[in-house]
Amino acid sequence: MGRRAAQHHGIRGSALLATQPLSPAAVSAELLEPGEMRRVPFAGELLGAARVRSGFVAVPIDAFDEAAPRLSAEVQAAYLHLIRLSFGEGRNWCRVKKRELGKRLRASERRLLRLLDGLVERGLARPLHRDNRGTLWRVYLPREAVGAPVGDGVLFGRAAGPARPRSSPARPPWPPPKAGPVANGPLARSLAEARGQLDPAGLERAEREIAELVAEGQPMHRIAAGIGALRRLGPPAEGSTP
Repeated sequence: MGRRAAQHHGIRGSALLATQPLSPAAVSAELLEPGEMRRVPFAGELLGAARVRSGFVAVPIDAFDEAAPRLSAEVQAAYLHLIRLSFGEGRNWCRVKKRELGKRLRASERRLLRLLDGLVERGLARPLHRDNRGTLWRVYLPREAVGAPVGDGVLFGRAAGPARPRSSPARPPWPPPKAGPVANGPLARSLAEARGQLDPAGLERAEREIAELVAEGQPMHRIAAGIGALRRLGPPAEGSTP
């Protein structure tokens, strides 16, 4: 086992679940018809219908399905909170203090500024005004960010006057998932070597992870230090997940 295995953190209860043969009828809750207001027993729980009747917000599915897969986990969280405070309140803007957002995200002010700048950079948010009540944000849906029609699923209020042209984001709204080999290639190779995974799949995984760290604002020296610590631990034990 060793130190590498000791660092592995699984999901509580997941190890007890064996992959079952494919059987659509195995979980009776999955056979309920849409809208059928029933709950049926499974594994000591009652699974089935649940309808939220109050205290909910309308969040466009695109915010999850189109934007979230292209953002780091922390930037996703910042975006979804802005969506909650804007479109969730029936408007395309919100005013919020940095302190409140930082509390929601459990992020320091420095970290919060990086997350918000990431949204501005991708065209998903734009600061318009600031006073003692906080910053006024125009929040953009994913399709708005790329200049596409939002479709009939979202209704906007009638325009009372011309809108000022928005400034172009500093880079395309949806950056490529991997960074260029010149910038991150050496670090990615070092990470793959520390893991003992110099095959194409291992290198691709390392490049993707380094790119994500860079996109989150992690400095190069800190990433390199983390790779050095991993290297000192030695290659992972056979069968463990590095």
